[in-house]
Amino acid sequence: MFNAQVSLRNRQCGAALLTSLLILLVLSLLAVASMQNVSLQEKMVSAVKDGQVALEAAEYAARQAELELENNTVTLGNFGVKTGLYLKSEAPNVFAATTWSAGEGAKSVAASGFPTDELAEAPRYLIEHVGQVITSEQIDDLAIGNYGGASAAAPPEGFRIVAWSSGRTGQTTRIVEVFYGKD
Repeated sequence: MFNAQVSLRNRQCGAALLTSLLILLVLSLLAVASMQNVSLQEKMVSAVKDGQVALEAAEYAARQAELELENNTVTLGNFGVKTGLYLKSEAPNVFAATTWSAGEGAKSVAASGFPTDELAEAPRYLIEHVGQVITSEQIDDLAIGNYGGASAAAPPEGFRIVAWSSGRTGQTTRIVEVFYGKD
């Protein structure tokens, strides 16, 4: 009778060990799968933040170009002559990487004032003069500010501003296009 009790007890200890190892294996697999999911979500959040920083910097560069036009820093005589200023239909391909590179032969202008420690590269912009945008009759119909229905007023000059920026990692880029009119 003593031998039967000993052999029954030995069999039970092995089954408990095997069951606990199986449970531990299942819990380990769940933990690894959860860690991979969290890692993927972290990468997605980082990419979204990088894109938002790049978009903000590109908008900043576009605004700086608008201010240069508004403050008469750039005149019509500069177009086709100075870097980053192009006549109608002469602007480079905005999707080409060479358009936004710095250094000798640059086709765009670096925007200043944005905290560059947030970016891989400084934001850049180019301005294209597209000519007069509307006729004086359309100005009267649209009641555009500063024209007050004056039929003798010259139509505003139109400009296409394209701004580019990279994100913090340099793997994200954003391009913003703005049309700007100035009398």
